[in-house]
Amino acid sequence: MRSAPFPYILAADGTAAVKATPPPGGQFIDLSLNESSYGASPRAIAAATARCADPARYPDPASTDLREALGRVHDLDPARIVCGNGSEDLLDIIGRIYARPGDEILFTEHGFAQFRLIATRLGATPVTAAEHHLTAQVEALLAAVTERTKILYLANPNNPTGTYLPTPELRRLHAGLPQSVLLVIDAAYAEYVGASDYDSGLTLARDNSAKNIVVTHTFSKAYGLAAFRVGWAYAPAGAIGAMNLVRAIGNLNAIAQAAALAALDDPGFVARTCEHTAGERTRLTAALTSLGIAVPNGRTNFLLAGFPDAGAAHRHLARDGIVTRPVADHGLPTYLRLTIGLPAENDAVIASLRSFMV
Repeated sequence: MRSAPFPYILAADGTAAVKATPPPGGQFIDLSLNESSYGASPRAIAAATARCADPARYPDPASTDLREALGRVHDLDPARIVCGNGSEDLLDIIGRIYARPGDEILFTEHGFAQFRLIATRLGATPVTAAEHHLTAQVEALLAAVTERTKILYLANPNNPTGTYLPTPELRRLHAGLPQSVLLVIDAAYAEYVGASDYDSGLTLARDNSAKNIVVTHTFSKAYGLAAFRVGWAYAPAGAIGAMNLVRAIGNLNAIAQAAALAALDDPGFVARTCEHTAGERTRLTAALTSLGIAVPNGRTNFLLAGFPDAGAAHRHLARDGIVTRPVADHGLPTYLRLTIGLPAENDAVIASLRSFMV
């Protein structure tokens, strides 16, 4: 007998995310990763810089100050908050706590790619439910639940479609689930939605009687701290001990904690980021639609754009120095996902696609 990885790991798709490399000279606009085009709060940058002056000191392994600040900002119990190395870290921790080979992990057909990867790592069975007009469908999700279902992952708004379930539908989904199924809502883009019928799930999760709901958030998007990988989760009291046991000690470094804490103290910066992004989202959507490009009604910092030949559109944009994200791996071969850039960057996208669509 020799040691070897589990067969279900070896059989998995080993594709990893790759960051685009700028070519020598010429225009380079990277719109492939849903990064904030407006950067981070100067307060966050200053706090991170200051913490760099004392690198020999370990971070607080419990992220105490950050959890308490998050509790104040969102009216939450800090004892039910767990911080992580990005929200993906926390989504993975949840999977390891609740699922094993033979169990099922459920998500929508065009759901966030991480959900399938989590199931693959665990040897669990990934199960998808059909969407309607690129939006999660409550009936389809509930119909897909079996006695083997352990976790339902829902990105709301979803990546890469940008669409979301409104609050009444989210409540209906949660109410229809057996208590044995954990509903995990990934609200990475919550700050961008700005709709009266949207709630990230925290209202449901605040209820102490809701034992089967976890909500994850991130500082990577609207807060512009993608380089620091700061995520947090609000979970039932009964899950907190397990999550803290499974996560790595010091999984959120000290510089990241300092930056996130300062970012929370500058809500005006985030509000302006979301306001500018929404304005450019409206402008870019109108321009692409006028060119005959299908754009779903998303509420994030990116657009999903449909083409007769998405591969040709991707190559055309790349020749103009604009990098986008093909999403065939999400079951959307006729679409590209592109971050909403700064006004000048969006002008470049419009100009390039105008020449492509002629």
